[in-house]
Amino acid sequence: MMLFKDWLTKENLDYTEAGARLGVSRITIYYWATGQNRPSPKFNHVIAEKTEGLVTANDHQRMYELARMGDE
Repeated sequence: MMLFKDWLTKENLDYTEAGARLGVSRITIYYWATGQNRPSPKFNHVIAEKTEGLVTANDHQRMYELARMGDE
């Protein structure tokens, strides 16, 4: 298990580069990395594939929940 933001750091990718790899905008990458939004099932699959299974839908849910706890 790995948070998406941690994978970005591991791969030394900024939001623009990650967006190009995944076929989305840098803003979308920012929302996913910060837990402000979660990827659709389609992109959960793409992310799992591109990260070789290191980042899964459960990891996105965990980041989303962590972000919500910071809002309290």
